[in-house]
Amino acid sequence: MKVHTGARSNDDPRRQRIGPAGQVEGAAGGLTVAYAPRPMSRQRASLTVTSLLLASHIEIARKHGVPLDDLYAAHHVDPAHLRDPEARVPLALAYDIWREMGRLGKPHLGLRLAAEYDLKMFDVVGYVVESARTVGEALAAGIRYQRLLFSFQSLSLVIDGDEARFIILPPRASTGGSMPGELEDFILGGMLTRLRRLAGVAVVPHSVRLRHLPPGDTRAYRQFFGVEPEFGAEVNELAFDGSLLNRPVHGADPLLHRVVARHADELLARAPSGLRFVDEVRRQILQSLRLGVPTAPDVARGLSLSTRSLARRLADEGTSLSALIDEVRRELALAQLQQTDRKTIDIAFMLGFSEVSAFHRAFRRWTGTTPAEFRRAHAAG
Repeated sequence: MKVHTGARSNDDPRRQRIGPAGQVEGAAGGLTVAYAPRPMSRQRASLTVTSLLLASHIEIARKHGVPLDDLYAAHHVDPAHLRDPEARVPLALAYDIWREMGRLGKPHLGLRLAAEYDLKMFDVVGYVVESARTVGEALAAGIRYQRLLFSFQSLSLVIDGDEARFIILPPRASTGGSMPGELEDFILGGMLTRLRRLAGVAVVPHSVRLRHLPPGDTRAYRQFFGVEPEFGAEVNELAFDGSLLNRPVHGADPLLHRVVARHADELLARAPSGLRFVDEVRRQILQSLRLGVPTAPDVARGLSLSTRSLARRLADEGTSLSALIDEVRRELALAQLQQTDRKTIDIAFMLGFSEVSAFHRAFRRWTGTTPAEFRRAHAAG
């Protein structure tokens, strides 16, 4: 496990981020995407995904006897509605379908489906990605147009020196809880399958991080990814050689890319968004903590805002950047102590604390107890 014991400045010229809106700071990998994000809704909308994402998996679930009709009824979804490629369904339904698939008794189903990952299932987004000139442009396109596939924004790409990190941080479905582990495997494994096909080489990642807990046997993960993943992480993450971003995409078609990208832009203007501004700020914080506590300029830059606009919009929501950083750190600390056996020192550094003593003081302020006492109490039930 990599542990960063000190903060790296986000002003490092070798570090750039391709955020949910597709904007790139810096020029690593020849990426030049300019896109201004639309303002987020002040009211939290329903979190949804497109039926395109579910179509092939619904067919697999049906073949294995998953009670789809019961799930449709529970989420008030008309099955006929799913035949519309632009239809949106609740994220919670997608999570429940994958939970049922996870109970089929088929080990590592998410990884096995990831090996068959086909971008064409994503319609216009798949064509934009596969027709891009370079791997970097293809990944940037996938991030830029992600809201054509789901109403939230969970994908980002961080270029950190010679390493690129693809990060997936899905929201909790309001009634569906956290993303099922099989679905995490499918998405991150599918990302590696996509990367290998775009680059035309057998990419072996530098590291793989998954949020779910480790299974009893991790050999299938080592075989698929080529490395032993870190389980119980705060985000799903695939780190790989940044030079791959410059590789030409086999079958690139610049003319087709311009045409489908123009169509995708038109669709994006009408696409729903399900996150409040505060949710976006929290996501920025969480993605930055591994490199140290983010500053206001760091967060504002990731959202294409001035620091003054960031402060004003947070004040309108009744909060502040420091309050949100504190909340995110608290939630991560509780989750790590409850769900993993990581040492306190590792958790402290993961949360951006420069000293373990500072983490202890903060944790006592949050909970009235110490990390060790909290873990013992949780283990005792």
